[in-house]
Amino acid sequence: MSHIDALLNCVDEQSRLLNEFIQTLEAEGAQLLESPSNEALGALTARKNDYAKRLAELDQSRAEALAGLGQPDTQAGIQAACADHPELLAAFDSLFEKTEHASQVNQTNGQILETFMAHNQQALDTLRSLMGQDLYDARGRLSKSRK
Repeated sequence: MSHIDALLNCVDEQSRLLNEFIQTLEAEGAQLLESPSNEALGALTARKNDYAKRLAELDQSRAEALAGLGQPDTQAGIQAACADHPELLAAFDSLFEKTEHASQVNQTNGQILETFMAHNQQALDTLRSLMGQDLYDARGRLSKSRK
């Protein structure tokens, strides 16, 4: 298999995995907007971690294929490879588009989580002020003075 074929296969596989990763991120976002369960979020986190691991492995394969073409695994190297081999351009454009979409969805999920955590912290602060002392210890358990 030529370096170009290996690179195309790698980038296509990265795009396929990114589609699945995006679906997982979107499922996570839907869970966060509903009533998230620890089990569901835990399963989604495990899936996200698996995709991240597999995508990192493909990053290494892509770097090796680019090196075989005499290019570094950088934006400039990818642009140079695409200039020398125009058949790579569509695959890389698709990959970059999916990467940007995944980043946007992940950022949105992070904002939802931050809002959720801020709301919970505000509720705890309100309870503490009403009770005059800490309700929970650092482990999230009812403080001994409240038992």
